[in-house]
Amino acid sequence: MNRSSPWIDQIVQHRAPLQPIPTDIKPKLVEIPAIRAVIFDVYGTLVVSGSGDVGSADVSQSTDHISDAFQACGVSLDSDSTPTLASLKKLISETNLAAKSDACPKPEVDIVDIWRRLLTQHGLTQIAGDTEQVVRIATAYEARANPTWPMPGAAELLAELKSSGKILGIVSNAQVFTPALVEEICDAASLEEAGFQLDLSLFSNRFRQSKPGPRLFEVLVDSLARRKILPQEAIYVGNDMLNDVYAASVAGLRTAWFVGDARSCRPRTDDVRCQNLQPDLVLTNLPELPNCLRLH
Repeated sequence: MNRSSPWIDQIVQHRAPLQPIPTDIKPKLVEIPAIRAVIFDVYGTLVVSGSGDVGSADVSQSTDHISDAFQACGVSLDSDSTPTLASLKKLISETNLAAKSDACPKPEVDIVDIWRRLLTQHGLTQIAGDTEQVVRIATAYEARANPTWPMPGAAELLAELKSSGKILGIVSNAQVFTPALVEEICDAASLEEAGFQLDLSLFSNRFRQSKPGPRLFEVLVDSLARRKILPQEAIYVGNDMLNDVYAASVAGLRTAWFVGDARSCRPRTDDVRCQNLQPDLVLTNLPELPNCLRLH
């Protein structure tokens, strides 16, 4: 049973089922021999994502969920002191811009740090100084702004890969509450219990760099090498042609583009890096993968 911190339990509680919206993209299913490791994206791949990705403040929204998040955490504020979605987005944008450099082309924020600073800016210093409350508020907001649900077939696929002896990992744009979503899929108390190798489970908030920047995949390839696994002996499964297929291809991994949900399917046809890019597989649903890996 999932036993993630109660600070972030709202990310998996009180959810309503979300079904993927099919796309009209055709599958590409071929056998790929000698794959030893299977690495996954989370949002839009292992979980249905209402906004298509983590960091829901990056997308346009007609509803401001911030007041609801405060109420869910037992915090009552008047309208003048309540942070706004615009102020949240502005702080994220400014933080990423300040961190951007040649060595860090695609920065990632730590959303807990963002919320702490946002609360301080609005004079809510007592709340900002309570780490548990800050984490709860950040989680409550994300749960409302970006609702999630396990992708159909995800639990069964992960169980089958684990039982077959495949080495499992994650490379995902993520925040503090993201691992709990994966643990919940597998009804596990930890990523390790769910079958994932911790040295191959890489989350952008921990590195302050995100995909499609190269950092996460560089760390992954180094970790694979310590296990004597070549990049081409690993396949990366993700829904975004730029963040996932392109970034993994540059690192030398085989790739599977998951196109099973229109909310999160990202062809990126307007990006020159993706215009001539061909994934090894195109999956319209997750249960298509085992046959391609010769598990059956």
